[in-house]
Amino acid sequence: MFIVDLSALGGLPCSTVLNPPRVLVVDDERYIRGLLSELLAVWGCQADVAASGTEGLRLFKQKSYDLVLTDYAMPGGSGLELVENVRNSDTAVGVIMLTASGADLDGHGRRLGFRLLRKPFQIDHLEAAVKQALGDRKIEA
Repeated sequence: MFIVDLSALGGLPCSTVLNPPRVLVVDDERYIRGLLSELLAVWGCQADVAASGTEGLRLFKQKSYDLVLTDYAMPGGSGLELVENVRNSDTAVGVIMLTASGADLDGHGRRLGFRLLRKPFQIDHLEAAVKQALGDRKIEA
């Protein structure tokens, strides 16, 4: 949950609770989806999960997300294909790609604007990447 102090705007001190950031988690491994979803909830986010790039893209087109957290290697389409489709719809959404692959994804990351985390990763590194990606997201009024 995020709380914003509005007292600097004048008047009585007050604060308001904003809607939690919405995160789309896409991974073909059920346990990873569950772990990421639980971590995101602890960090104050609302997560939807998808088991494939196809399912993830369908959800992305149906709802608005602040961040997409996706695996690279999945049956039925890679995380790169998902990110390319996401970028065609929303160039500002934050994207973090997780991979255990040794593939050179740095060039793709620069081109498509995603942060790459290699598995196994430390939870605090993931938390920092999520917070940075959400902080980088432009708030539209």
